[in-house]
Amino acid sequence: MHSWLQVSLAYLILLAGVAAQPLTLERAIRVALENNPETLLARARLMELESMEALADSGSYPTVSIWGNYQQTTNPMQGFGAILSEGTFDNTINFNDPGQIDQLTGAVEARYRIYSGGERKASIESARKMRTAGSHALESAEINLEAAVVETYFAIRQSDEILRSIESGIHHLEENLRISRLRESSGELIRSERLNLEVELASRRQDLLSQEHESEMRRIKMAYLLGLPAGETIELADEDASVEKLVYPDFPGIESRPELLAAEAMAQAASGQVRAARSGRLPKMDAYASWQADKGWRREGSGTSWTAGLSMQVAIFDGWATRSKVGVARAKERAAEERVRQTRLNLQMELEQALRFHELAKGQKAVAVKQVEQSREVARLSRKQFAAGTLLSTELIGVESRLVDAEVQLALATSKEWISLARLRRVSGQRILF
Repeated sequence: MHSWLQVSLAYLILLAGVAAQPLTLERAIRVALENNPETLLARARLMELESMEALADSGSYPTVSIWGNYQQTTNPMQGFGAILSEGTFDNTINFNDPGQIDQLTGAVEARYRIYSGGERKASIESARKMRTAGSHALESAEINLEAAVVETYFAIRQSDEILRSIESGIHHLEENLRISRLRESSGELIRSERLNLEVELASRRQDLLSQEHESEMRRIKMAYLLGLPAGETIELADEDASVEKLVYPDFPGIESRPELLAAEAMAQAASGQVRAARSGRLPKMDAYASWQADKGWRREGSGTSWTAGLSMQVAIFDGWATRSKVGVARAKERAAEERVRQTRLNLQMELEQALRFHELAKGQKAVAVKQVEQSREVARLSRKQFAAGTLLSTELIGVESRLVDAEVQLALATSKEWISLARLRRVSGQRILF
């Protein structure tokens, strides 16, 4: 209960902190890494693998145990053994009927496997590689989560920028409509010209509603990535210097991809399992030692003893169990090796696609910037012409539409460029910001 209260309190503090101030990209990533279930599950899996490694390593140490037992018996064999252990034997004892004998026994025993046929070493190495794979899997989950946060972050900014462009277009259309009504009332403009503007204004307002819905859905997705309730308010900071930390990777490549490193570690772990399975054909040798104390009250005796020795076991025939285990382990090893090859091919394809996607995004943004500059200048001149009565409303509508479209394309291209950078860092196995 105490642990549950601590977790609940930490969660409430996190909610309050997110709601209290607008999100920067860096803060959004940190909150997601701390709170998203995907990374928490990956951390739990790593803890499990660390415990499995410790379990495998436990075979490197001796085992020590204590035990105790109290019994009473009239069985001649057990009774005579208790008499000898307690040191109370004499010539008056009837071997066939020693009577009722009691015995309290306590012992401590130590045992250590001197030679395991290589099983212990192979199992430890396999568990260590599996823990390494788990560490890389956690890193992969975190990088993928960071990339998802970046993509959603810029998608929200893109939606907000598009909203501003649509709202600006609506504002200009409303102003043009006001002018058209004045000109219509003075007989300078026919009614259809004003209706054209009203129809276009209604269409832009429909676009505004759709974009507001899109922006809200992206904020819901961001809340999910941050591990927050869907209704939590998500607001982005107006100024975000942390965005500048998102830069082109130093050495684009796949060799540091955690997915590849995890697959290679799993292949090495599978090789260790093959060696562990083969050890079933080799002898096992143990060393052991124990000390024992016995006490009886019916004959008022007591005694102590110790035992030490070596034992060896060799499997002559085990029903082909070892051969079957080796076959299973070899099949898993081959599958793991093929997964490495498959992973490498997939990651190389991802890298090539990301490089080309980034080049495309850069080119599209450069074109979009130029289009916006030109469209704004054309719109400025066209509004003056319309106000002076030398431009038709249909022509003005076309100019305003092209400006809004150009600004929307610039917002899309800007977001695409940032997202392409994040994707390129992800497919190069590099953290997005840190």
